[in-house]
Amino acid sequence: MIKPEEAFTVSIKPPVSLTAASLAALFALTACSSSDTSDSSGGSSEGAADSGPSVVEFDFSAAPSEAASSIEFRIPDEILEQEDDYRENRYLDSVTVAAVESEDPSECAIEYSFEYAEGGLDRLVEDAREYVQTGTGNVDNGISHALVNENVDSVDLSGDYFSAVVPVGCSVSPSDTDNLVDVRFKKNMEGRFSWAEVSVMKSGELFVHDFDINGWQADSNGSWIKG
Repeated sequence: MIKPEEAFTVSIKPPVSLTAASLAALFALTACSSSDTSDSSGGSSEGAADSGPSVVEFDFSAAPSEAASSIEFRIPDEILEQEDDYRENRYLDSVTVAAVESEDPSECAIEYSFEYAEGGLDRLVEDAREYVQTGTGNVDNGISHALVNENVDSVDLSGDYFSAVVPVGCSVSPSDTDNLVDVRFKKNMEGRFSWAEVSVMKSGELFVHDFDINGWQADSNGSWIKG
């Protein structure tokens, strides 16, 4: 017969020893699990950061060195501050272009998104109405020419004039200049204050070619000077 004190010893000692071993095993498993989770989540985050469209801001000082899926064009503030006439009468603050799927699978297409200056859309519509009176077409056609340099029947111009889709032939290489679309900044229906030419490849990569801001050029330090 086991004495009470012996029963107490037998029942208590083994659990203490097992509990210590169990805790050690649990800590080891937890450490491995945490390490694996950290490595896995780190890899996922890095992959997510690498994915997504390549958006470039373009200020007319230099052509982007790499392809982009979307480009935002904007006249530098340094120039706007000195060009009173253009600043007060311009239609647009910025133009963003992006490659989109074409209805014709053998072609490419570029979508324009327009950000208007204060009162710019009203000025554009009014100037287009005057343009119509000269016998050169309807209001939409005048607006289309001012924004994308195309007849309205060859583009998909939104009813509110905030976007347009222009079909264009796909370029065969980044240096191909056979198929280009225009990005234009104007203050009236005649002439243009600034412009750029853009091509697109079937992959959706956009490339900027020739560009200019009338009467201005960037020096080697990136400062704008008259010239």
